[in-house]
Amino acid sequence: MSHWFELLVNSQAIKSIYGDETPSLKGVDVHSLLLHRDGPKLSIKLNLNEYPSLPPKKWNVQKFNTVQIVLSFLDLKSVKISGWVDTIYSVDININIENGLVILNIDDKDLKLTAEASFLDLEAITAYSKI
Repeated sequence: MSHWFELLVNSQAIKSIYGDETPSLKGVDVHSLLLHRDGPKLSIKLNLNEYPSLPPKKWNVQKFNTVQIVLSFLDLKSVKISGWVDTIYSVDININIENGLVILNIDDKDLKLTAEASFLDLEAITAYSKI
């Protein structure tokens, strides 16, 4: 089974931050979902639970403790969403390849999301201080 970041179009950014560590998508805090007609694409902004053991120096200086990423599912083929009526979502995100497509699945009691896309990209990786 592949790790989610191995499915990225370009995994260099996440590997440069985490090295050989493997950040999980289990129990992540989802901040936003954005559907965009260009692509079409689905972007998901979320906090990772694991902070890198050797973060960039500027993150240390600013005393950041949380990594936030935006995953983009490009050339979106299908998407189904139900839920998204609360303000806090801590969910397990599963990403796999099936029949040449990137498959996204979130199956939580408060949020259900499935999507199929041709590509998975890391749109952004940032950090901040979570209190």
